[in-house]
Amino acid sequence: MTTTAARARDTPGRAPIPRQVDGLLVIDAENRRAHYECYRPGCPKPREEPLEPATTSAFIDGITARHARQYHGSPR
Repeated sequence: MTTTAARARDTPGRAPIPRQVDGLLVIDAENRRAHYECYRPGCPKPREEPLEPATTSAFIDGITARHARQYHGSPR
């Protein structure tokens, strides 16, 4: 969240800045699975993989950037 969005959220009487959702990342800690679904047009199948506690952080840090670069040509 940007500082501006946080300020808008915390300021009474001020609406938050609208943001577009590009995808959804769901971590199922009980079953040790991660699921990423991209909502951009023309995107291939969602990505799902098993997770271990040691790999969870790396998956979260890398999935959106790696996915955007691989499938959408975005450096994000």
